[in-house]
Amino acid sequence: MVLEIYLFVDPLNRHCYDAEKTIERISQKLNKQISVRFVSMLNIQILRDFSLNQKLSHLDHNLPYDTILDFKAASFQGKKFGRHFLMDLQKELLVNEEPYTDELVYKLAERNGLDLDMFKEDRRSQLAEKMFRSDQRVAHEMNVQTPLTTVLFNSAVDKSGILIKDFDYNSLFGFCAKSISSAEHFERISQKSAHPSTIPYPKSNFQL
Repeated sequence: MVLEIYLFVDPLNRHCYDAEKTIERISQKLNKQISVRFVSMLNIQILRDFSLNQKLSHLDHNLPYDTILDFKAASFQGKKFGRHFLMDLQKELLVNEEPYTDELVYKLAERNGLDLDMFKEDRRSQLAEKMFRSDQRVAHEMNVQTPLTTVLFNSAVDKSGILIKDFDYNSLFGFCAKSISSAEHFERISQKSAHPSTIPYPKSNFQL
C-alpha cells in the first residue's frame, strides 16, 4: 500500500516552501510507503501576488516561469533531485534573499548532485515547457485553484482522493500514518460527506 501525495506549489511563495519541508519530513518518516510529487502552478493570481510582493516585485517578471522550468529540468534527473533542488533554490531566494542568477542556479544544481551539462540543456528546453503545461493540466483536472493544496491518493482505494488545505506536520503525519495502516480509514474519510470539513474530493476541501 502506497500513499501518493501531490503538493501544488508556487515556487516563489514562502508558505509553499514551508509546506514542502513538512511533506519531505513526512516522506522521510514514512519512507517507502509515501510517493511525493510537487506540482508547480502559475496563473493570474500567482502572478498578481508576485507583483505585489515587495521583496520580489522588482525582479524580472519572468522569474516565476523561469524557476518552474529550472525545477522541471532538475526533476528530469529524478523526482527527489528536483524537490531538493527546488527547496534549495527557494531557500536562497526567499530566505537568504539572494538574487536569481544563472550562477546561483548552476551552483545549486551541482550542490544537489545534478549532471550540470544535462541540466543546462534541459532548463529552457521544449520538454521542460511541456512538463510545465502538464502540471497546469493536473491542477485543472484535480480542481486545484490555489497553491498550498495537497491531494492524496491511496493505492489500495480505487479512484478516491482527498484534497487537503491548511495542514501542519502533526495533523498531516497522523492522517498519512493512519491511511497507510488502514485503507478503510482513507476510504471512509474520502466518502464521508455529513461533516462540512470532510466533503469528498474533488468537490471541496478536506481540512484537518
